[in-house]
Amino acid sequence: MRIEPNQLEGFEAGPRFGVWWLPVRREPRGAVLCVQPLGAERAAARHTLACQAWRLAALGWAVLMVDLYGTGDSPGELYQATLEGWRRDLLRAALLARQRHTGYNVLWGVRGGALLGADIAVALDQLIDAYVFWQAPDDGRRMVETMDEGPAMGPDTLAALRDLRMLPPPAADHGALPAVLFLEIGEAPGGLADVSPLTCTLTEAWLEAGYLATPRAALASPFWLPGGAAQPLSAFAATEEFLESMQ
Repeated sequence: MRIEPNQLEGFEAGPRFGVWWLPVRREPRGAVLCVQPLGAERAAARHTLACQAWRLAALGWAVLMVDLYGTGDSPGELYQATLEGWRRDLLRAALLARQRHTGYNVLWGVRGGALLGADIAVALDQLIDAYVFWQAPDDGRRMVETMDEGPAMGPDTLAALRDLRMLPPPAADHGALPAVLFLEIGEAPGGLADVSPLTCTLTEAWLEAGYLATPRAALASPFWLPGGAAQPLSAFAATEEFLESMQ
């Protein structure tokens, strides 16, 4: 595989910084758009997400990770960012990912990124074949309460994030609905990974909406918390197994 950093064009208020992880000597079998966590969790999780992207590229996937406006190495300040602007960033990134190949399209959302992915899912109708949600919260309220980004987000953006819900979009009248993986990552007493009631509830809601949703649990330290942790190999394996099942 190879790593290809880019200034991605076609966004409002200038380019966005993005990194591609790409297979070599073969056309990508599909693309995975990674929607990163928010706040301090984004920086803490970056290494783990890069490791998963590397592994997926080695399996033939093109993986795109984009810094949204006001975050990372993209232009703008965080206090200038809006939820509506981030929605437009993600839609543009999804189109760029789709243009890179002729196979499957996957949205991989992590923590707050899972909420953002679910939020734009209705606009991604016929663009996405599967969703992978790592440690998805049920709503944005608790996420905002624990967020520590350094420079503050604007009050309107924080209010909009609080209102986000991990709800399935309405089922379209055409085409097959995407497959969905809810992957819960955490430490458990006795070393036995189990799916929490929250993840079961989220899975059931998406199943009732017609999506082929699956819950999985991976035993690993919470890599999204500052301080670092061992790589969640069981989460990597569960994600790769899910994507292999699409082939």
